[in-house]
Amino acid sequence: MIALLYLKHAFNESDEGVVARWADTPRWQFFSGCAYYEDRPPCDATTLVKFRQLLGEEGVEELLAQTLNVAVDLKLIKPQELTRVIVDSTVQHKSIAHLRISAHRGRHFRLIVDGISA
Repeated sequence: MIALLYLKHAFNESDEGVVARWADTPRWQFFSGCAYYEDRPPCDATTLVKFRQLLGEEGVEELLAQTLNVAVDLKLIKPQELTRVIVDSTVQHKSIAHLRISAHRGRHFRLIVDGISA
């Protein structure tokens, strides 16, 4: 269940999506500790919801803390890497051209006039 929660957040999946995708992805199953490929979902999506609610916010924070502790113990990350947070707050504006209503009406008016005189 914990592996499903990690996969759900890492790949931005819904509860139903992560359960369905798990059944089709051998790497996800290996990550979850399975030795053999299973072609059926590990559980119902509602079970994942209930598990997450049972854990609560404090339980999820504890899982994250323990994951970081294990990573430091295994020397996968250095403790000083956990002392600061880098946040990318770049805003990308969409390139959308907004038509002015008057220009829009004028174009349609010209099309109508041109159509009548043709």
